Amino acid sequence: MNNKKQEKSRRKMLREEYEDQHPHYTEGIWEEAMLENNSYWDIDILEKANKKTNEGIKYWEERYDNASGNMGKWYCQIRINNLKKKLKHYEN
Repeated sequence: MNNKKQEKSRRKMLREEYEDQHPHYTEGIWEEAMLENNSYWDIDILEKANKKTNEGIKYWEERYDNASGNMGKWYCQIRINNLKKKLKHYEN
C-alpha cells in the first residue's frame, strides 16, 4: 500500500517537472482538455492492463474475418463486444 503511494507521488512529481520543462500547447479545446486531465505515463499503465484483452479482441477479429456463416460471425461479434466492454479507460 505504501509503495503505491510512493509510486503515485513520484509519478506526479515527474509529470510536474516534465510539464514545467515542456509545456504542451494544442490548437483545439478538445485536445487540450484531454491532455490536461490525463498524464502520459498513465497510457503505459492502461496498455499493460489491457494487453490480454486486446490480444483476445485481435484473435476474435481474425476468426470473424475467417468465419464462413452468419452464426460464426455472430458468435465472434458477441465475443468481441464482451471483450471491448472489459477494456479499462480513463475515468474523469
